[in-house]
Amino acid sequence: MKYNKSFGGREKYFPTKYKKDRTNDCVIRAISHATGIDYKTVFQDLLDLSWKTGHLPDEERCYGEYLKFLGWKKHKPFRKANNRLLKVGQIQEHSGTFLVHTSMHLTCIKDGELYDSFLLPERKKHHRNNQLQKL
Repeated sequence: MKYNKSFGGREKYFPTKYKKDRTNDCVIRAISHATGIDYKTVFQDLLDLSWKTGHLPDEERCYGEYLKFLGWKKHKPFRKANNRLLKVGQIQEHSGTFLVHTSMHLTCIKDGELYDSFLLPERKKHHRNNQLQKL
């Protein structure tokens, strides 16, 4: 799977050059990559929704509602014939745009390419909970 290092538009507004500039904004970055909506717009929308619901923006209860509003649908993870979960690197066989929730991280895969600010270690390249795919 091809890896594209990207900060999802964060670099337009905030520094991203040094390790100290990294934040836990994977939800905002992934949604920005998948939808094409500007980073700050997604950030503000999630903050507004967070204020209304009382859930933090990086909680699935908050960003799940936001994605549902945008027309995304939650799907079960892809599985192999032996019923084991596909690893993130194996999703390239499926075309489309996916938001993949791995262990404590949300990332975007578009047409077999991974968009994230860092490459997931091999041992963490498996699904944990769900995938969201745009209809």
